[in-house]
Amino acid sequence: MTRQEKEILDKINDATKDIEVPESLQPENIQKLLEKKKVKRWKRSYTYGLAAASVALVLLAGAVVHSLSGSENGLGIVTSGESARKNSKGEFRINTEIALAEDYDQVYEYLESYNTALREENGRYDAGFGDGAAWYGAVEKSSSTDSAASMESDRAMPGEGYSDTNVRTEGVGEADIVKTDGTYLYALKDNAMEIAIVDARNEQMKIAGTIKARENTQISEFYVDGNQLFVLGNTYDVIIDTDETFYDTEKAYLDTYDISDVSNPKLKASLEQSGRYHSSRYVDGYLYIFSNFYAYTDGGKNDKVAYVPQVNGSFIADQDIYLPPAKAATQYLVVCSVKADDPGKIVDQKAVLSEFSECYVSGNNIYVYENTRSSVLARTVFENVNQTMIRRISYKDGVLTGEAQGKINGYLNDSFSIDEYNGNLRIVATIDGATETTNAVYVLNNKLEIIGQITDLAEGETIYSARFMGDTGYFVTFRQTDPLFSVDLSDPENPEIIGTLKIPGFSEYLHFYGDNLLLGIGMDADEESGTTNGMKISMFDISDPKDVKEIHKYTMKESYYSDVFYDYRAVLIDHNKNMIGFSAYGNQEMYYIFQYDKTNGFNLEMQEEVNGNSWMTARGIYINDRLYIVKGNAIESYQIGDYTKIDDLLI
Repeated sequence: MTRQEKEILDKINDATKDIEVPESLQPENIQKLLEKKKVKRWKRSYTYGLAAASVALVLLAGAVVHSLSGSENGLGIVTSGESARKNSKGEFRINTEIALAEDYDQVYEYLESYNTALREENGRYDAGFGDGAAWYGAVEKSSSTDSAASMESDRAMPGEGYSDTNVRTEGVGEADIVKTDGTYLYALKDNAMEIAIVDARNEQMKIAGTIKARENTQISEFYVDGNQLFVLGNTYDVIIDTDETFYDTEKAYLDTYDISDVSNPKLKASLEQSGRYHSSRYVDGYLYIFSNFYAYTDGGKNDKVAYVPQVNGSFIADQDIYLPPAKAATQYLVVCSVKADDPGKIVDQKAVLSEFSECYVSGNNIYVYENTRSSVLARTVFENVNQTMIRRISYKDGVLTGEAQGKINGYLNDSFSIDEYNGNLRIVATIDGATETTNAVYVLNNKLEIIGQITDLAEGETIYSARFMGDTGYFVTFRQTDPLFSVDLSDPENPEIIGTLKIPGFSEYLHFYGDNLLLGIGMDADEESGTTNGMKISMFDISDPKDVKEIHKYTMKESYYSDVFYDYRAVLIDHNKNMIGFSAYGNQEMYYIFQYDKTNGFNLEMQEEVNGNSWMTARGIYINDRLYIVKGNAIESYQIGDYTKIDDLLI
């Protein structure tokens, strides 16, 4: 299970520890049921409370269905049809080529096969969670974008320039809720219905213009590029009721505004695609837009609008739909590309049929990955080994092409755990086995075949963060202490762990900070009990990857959480300006700015209360020698250096 799932189960256990488990759900009785079905590989005794026992029964149900039916179709850990084959050991291997749909009927068959299995399972084993898909979707890590950040920009020098959004991959732009072009600040208001354009040229800020969302739309984030502002979000149409089949018609949209006159922005183009807006990227003048479209088969094969995604009102062609290796899917990741110079026209479009997928975008490829144990039918307490399916789609000048697919054992903590370099894909993953949790390093070639691996790392621990640079990778696991591993990847077929540093606590986020330095932001923890003692920032000397050292640390005992832990865009890091900025939560939300000195370590330059009261995460952004803290409808400005307050503005 993922770390987030494990944390949820821990909370369930604490809340239900005093509730008596029904006799039928006692481990020994489940054991007897398994023995009746001649299942030999039960190795684990589950002693959850009532709710947790219900979870265990959901996991068991898929296994029992498999045992009763003897069918391999629909199981996420097993492949089928032309996309599958067995080796001499009887193990299933997937074809490295991505299968294209032959027609819409085949797409429907994939979806309905899985939905039928889910309905049968829920009918036999009602664990109290209702629809199985709804349950496992709820525990998946939800994020509108990948969780990591790239190396600092070299564009800005102290006292000049302006900051941009932290991005996962250098050269691959990402949207955000706050942007600047060096003259104006653009900030999404708390109602998610308006973007305020703020004139920041003088000490006293003022609103210069406003972009309002169209009717029945909500803004998620945006880009600013020259005289154009690209708004991304969701449209909400009415609920359709057809023979008691309900599904909403939410769509992701792109609205492009001409902001050459900021006082009067003009809408110049619009487009829509099926599903809820997930994320986007901006590369070499092209926008790539991702949305999640949940498919329904209740209305039958003729109800195509329910299970085939659309772009600008037209169905995606069947030959533009990529099928999973198994008949196990509930949704699509829809991808369309748009040229920024002609934003009303689609360049290309693809739909990846999947379960619940995330994506990592390198400089050349889109990697769609999904943890197959997120599927009720994929989880068996006998094997109890999670797997990650990966599909690669190349992109160039807006053209999208499915290239390869593969799989590994384990799950990814976030997109920092996957990285493309010199045509290979490097991955660190956590594997929840039947009796223990371990971790692994994988190297995959351009066909997504495993060519090198290290397994059985850090037993009992899980990966919290990772970072790759060139031929070296770094990752952090945690139980009571924080082992920072360094791995030599110079020989892709023979990766090697070359260093291990164990210190109290853990780093949730890693960021390269100048030459031979690695910044970690996370939590301090007691070395014996693992109890957290507040936030901690660390600086590691990585000049010798075989002998990584924590050379400085700063403990923030009054802070216990930061949005940086799940949203990399919430951090402002600029090595050239020597600025490390982020907000953290204690008795109230505070914004911190640190400087770093190789001799003296971290110096706290600013600690100010964040005054915006909003569900939105805070952003720190600078223009020349001024820092702006933006949260919801409040913007505050400070003088970089002594960080005296200059102005504040409600937008």
